[in-house]
Amino acid sequence: MSTDTDSESGVGRSRSFRFARGLDSVDLSGGVGSVSVGRVLYAVLLTAAFTYLLLPVIFAVLISFNPSDLYAFPPDGFTLQWYQAVFERSAWVSSFLVSFQYSIIATIIGVGLSSMAAYAIGRFDFRFRSLLDAATFLPLMIPQIILGLALLLFLQHFGLVGNLLGLSLALAVYTTPYATRSILATMHNFDRSIEEAAMNLGADEIQTFLRVTFPALLPGLLTASIFSFVVSYSNLQIAVFLQGAGMTPIPVRIFAQMQFGASPVIAAVATINIFIVLLAIVVVERFFGAAEALGYS
Repeated sequence: MSTDTDSESGVGRSRSFRFARGLDSVDLSGGVGSVSVGRVLYAVLLTAAFTYLLLPVIFAVLISFNPSDLYAFPPDGFTLQWYQAVFERSAWVSSFLVSFQYSIIATIIGVGLSSMAAYAIGRFDFRFRSLLDAATFLPLMIPQIILGLALLLFLQHFGLVGNLLGLSLALAVYTTPYATRSILATMHNFDRSIEEAAMNLGADEIQTFLRVTFPALLPGLLTASIFSFVVSYSNLQIAVFLQGAGMTPIPVRIFAQMQFGASPVIAAVATINIFIVLLAIVVVERFFGAAEALGYS
């Protein structure tokens, strides 16, 4: 009886992927010179994946330099007239300024709240620690359009709809998961023995935090700030609910202009936004490195 049970329980373990033997028989160790087939295949697949992801971006950038006033591809020349048209129109410039303003305010509020939450989750053991950790994911689990509607209904009771502060508070809620995860990643890889060494050498808790803990967490804080700025700057679903008269965010203006048809001016605006995001990424990589900024140094 035990034999039958053992044989029945081992049925699932004996099953294997149908093509496993075929994959095992493929030899990827060969190659030409010092370059193996596996490395070449890896490079080809990685290049194909990034090309697929970046193709729409490349398409928009090239169109922004095309002299034609239509979405013609490939470009038949080079011009900067569409960028000039963007900066000559006060509506576009105003939208850029408004987006910068509320993104900076939302970043300050979001990173401030996320820092306290991440420090409590990563450092202390309390009763509702797991609940607080899970709560930081809620803005990502709720669809943005529903989150935007909920924030609209909530903030209108305080007169914060249609002004810069209300829009900043709403976007700060949405940036919290990104900022909290970035700071937590740095804290989880922080060596606390450094703090103990500082205290053994005579530093109190405040001195240890200011001179040891905070400098070690600073790359994570700056990375969280850049992530929060990019997320709030490019958000459409929440901004469209909380915008007010005379303060149209740049994503909302792009969406509104697309209702009247595509234009190379919109491609130029998109390229400017892409440049802003790339600049933020380069700043993190240049001063901290991607791994160091997330605490994996």
